[in-house]
Amino acid sequence: MPKPKTQNLPTTSYPLPTSEGAALVISVLLAGVLLSIVLTLSLIFIPKIRASSEIGKSPAALYAAESAIEWCLYANRRGSASMPAMSNGASFINGITNLPFDPANCSTSPIKAIGTYQGISRSFEISF
Repeated sequence: MPKPKTQNLPTTSYPLPTSEGAALVISVLLAGVLLSIVLTLSLIFIPKIRASSEIGKSPAALYAAESAIEWCLYANRRGSASMPAMSNGASFINGITNLPFDPANCSTSPIKAIGTYQGISRSFEISF
């Protein structure tokens, strides 16, 4: 049997595709995805955590506003009364004028008081 003729083909070397840096690209993309997830969750939960930590300060602000309303009603009925002093550092202002209360402001309806305690404000308004 005769041998088939073989032809010598020219050999050329083609560069094989390399994956150098693929791990770096994948890790940067993964870090970006994780960072965006963390930032999104923090935007959702930080205001809720802040609100839940401020809930303990709310009653003091509410009581300050209530004390202002009670003082105003008492001053309106009696003519004058000494302004209440808050021993916990809370304060109150007239919610209509945003100024400190004056007994003259207590004779007109409505009366609105804003109580503040450590940056938390609550208000009451009454009409008579």
